Amino acid sequence: MGLNRRPLRAVACLAVATIVLAGGVDRAGAASVADKKSEAAHIAAQADALAARIASVAARLTEAKGKLAATDAALVQATGMLGAADQHFADAKGRLARQAVDAYVHGGSVAIVEQLTQSRGQDLPVRNHYAALAAGEDRAVADELVAARQDLGAKRESLQRLQADRRAAVANLAAEQAALLRSEAAMQALLAKVNGELAALVAAEHARRDTALRAGGGRPGGVWDCIRQLESGGNYSAPGGGAYQFLDSTWHAMGYSGTASDAPPAQQDEAAVRLQQQAGWDQWTTAKRCGR
Repeated sequence: MGLNRRPLRAVACLAVATIVLAGGVDRAGAASVADKKSEAAHIAAQADALAARIASVAARLTEAKGKLAATDAALVQATGMLGAADQHFADAKGRLARQAVDAYVHGGSVAIVEQLTQSRGQDLPVRNHYAALAAGEDRAVADELVAARQDLGAKRESLQRLQADRRAAVANLAAEQAALLRSEAAMQALLAKVNGELAALVAAEHARRDTALRAGGGRPGGVWDCIRQLESGGNYSAPGGGAYQFLDSTWHAMGYSGTASDAPPAQQDEAAVRLQQQAGWDQWTTAKRCGR
């Protein structure tokens, strides 16, 4: 599902940051990149709004579960109290039934009271019991128990209805949360796809620009400027591998002789572009700092 969620806009901004660090793109591809940037920003905004909805539903679901738990506890308590009241009522009914039988056997409650009034001290407990029967005290107690049982029964029915309502609310919120999470997963996948397309457009523009620069005797710019600066301070004669800090083993594996620092700048540029196309940007640890 409870729920702090990281906004997804940062994901879309990664590809945008790549463009900025790379020094922009050529005019020929600007429209395509701009359109893809706009699409990524639009999806990211939708993702942020969806994340806010998910957080809201999660908070409401937590609150609903808390209310349901409280209702469950109250219902258990009311059921226990009703059970105790039922037992007390059954006990009172039993006493009344026994008293009624005894009174009938001895000739009726009035006769019993008169007989017991004239009895001796050893009959005092029996006399008090039947005096209470004649006065109707047990019946009054039974009447009170009936009223208490009715109140408890009504309370339990009310709690049962409330419990059903709150269970339905929890189920509805849980279903809504699950649907939103599925939508979020789909939107994340779409956003990743669009960001990948944006990165591909930017890379293609860089490749076209670098090709044009090499054809005109210029240096690869953008990300390459950044990498050269971090690797060697832009010095093509820097010890340890020239502007791009080629390992001798890598330089030789690509078909070059000597060391990269002894090669002309154009050859080092060509080798760097070839290596990136064959093995990716991970060949330079500084590439991530340059947005790649």
